[in-house]
Amino acid sequence: MTATSPRLVNWENGTDLVIELPLAVDAATVWARLIDSETAGSWFASFTVDDAAAEADSVDASGDEATDADADETSGAGGNSNPAITFDLGETQLHGEILSCEVEDHVLVELEDFGVLGMQLLGLELTDGDATLLVFTQSAPDVESARLKAADFGPMWDTHLRLFARVLGLEVVEADESELLALYADLELEDSQDAESGANEA
Repeated sequence: MTATSPRLVNWENGTDLVIELPLAVDAATVWARLIDSETAGSWFASFTVDDAAAEADSVDASGDEATDADADETSGAGGNSNPAITFDLGETQLHGEILSCEVEDHVLVELEDFGVLGMQLLGLELTDGDATLLVFTQSAPDVESARLKAADFGPMWDTHLRLFARVLGLEVVEADESELLALYADLELEDSQDAESGANEA
């Protein structure tokens, strides 16, 4: 069974809430489910990407890796805005923008009320096949802010990530609300160098 592994990581320019989730599925399959709007409705919320942003449409529809790199270059050179993304939460909508996206590697978005969120896929080699480490991040400017965000939002993100694993057909370790609240109220703080060292070892 798979389980989440949360912590805070202190970087030079801020502190991230980091939640890792190992998935016994190859990165291509994880990515396909991650960017599919209909599937997203099963574990978080269905979404739409601004139709005017051809780069984002290409990634969603065909997974063309080059388009997002081109979009980043165009945005930096010409001042074009990033593709907009909107999540349908039923009675309300959650608006944001896609800051960066690379097929089967990562997606970085900035959402109203939540700030900058990232999803990164790292390949893992297991004796019985390929696997993927899903790394979720929520950025904060400092440790205190990160701890507040972790306490407020960590249990919610953890629950959604577990739901995502179930969408992939995986068995997930159960955790009730009280356990998650206690866990995210007092997370271990790591230095970025220690985090990078651990990632390299993995």
